[in-house]
Amino acid sequence: MGNREGSVWASAAPAPAVLRAGAILDALAQARGRALSPAQLAAAAGGIPRASVVNICAALHERELVRAADGGFVLGPGLLRLSQAYLDALDPVRAFKEQVSRLGNREESLQLATMEGADVVYLSVHEGTVLMRLTGRAGARLPVTCTALGKAMLAGTDDTEVRRLLADREPFEARTPWSITALDTLLADLREARSAGYAVDDQETAEGIVCVAVAVPGPPPGGQPFAVSSSLLKSQATPDRVAAVAALIQDVVRRMSGQG
Repeated sequence: MGNREGSVWASAAPAPAVLRAGAILDALAQARGRALSPAQLAAAAGGIPRASVVNICAALHERELVRAADGGFVLGPGLLRLSQAYLDALDPVRAFKEQVSRLGNREESLQLATMEGADVVYLSVHEGTVLMRLTGRAGARLPVTCTALGKAMLAGTDDTEVRRLLADREPFEARTPWSITALDTLLADLREARSAGYAVDDQETAEGIVCVAVAVPGPPPGGQPFAVSSSLLKSQATPDRVAAVAALIQDVVRRMSGQG
């Protein structure tokens, strides 16, 4: 929860019905598309009375925030409109969309992401002219340890902070046989990323895919980091091609930060 101190609503009392609605939406999000019955929602949302669950879901259904399915409820399309409005309001998202719109017809697909805890959260995707099996879509989450985006953002912090963030997660999740699972190996990768000016995920998130990422420069508002990436087929990821893609991304992020 955000800090209320000094805000215009510092003395406000949260409405119980809204808190319950939020708990229901969280439970449905954790269900990952599986319909939950009112009884299941009541239990998953912290023991909300079943009658209250039904009434709250009826109100959420009116706003298309949930929809009825298989004797229960799933998340509704209204959330997509709200999430897109939220993403559009983020300055880095607007800057990303503005800059990639100027690229013209290029084959590269570009992705913008931020970091929340030890996760990379994808915020926006620009599709190139060549179809690519992307490892992330807007709203998706992946571990920072196996993504070029995560490495690019982690490279902006010192090793002590990286250890603090990730020490209790070792061994890291292995999504492919090439995923980094040890902290010392990751730290060595981060040193290379700092030296090169970009980070690389060599089939660590998806087999056959190499990803290149660059952090958006400048002090981010509130300390929130952002990075931009592009993916290549492993068969096409020659040193020259990786360097060319990195240069493209570096140009985009410089312009995003007003340095271009």
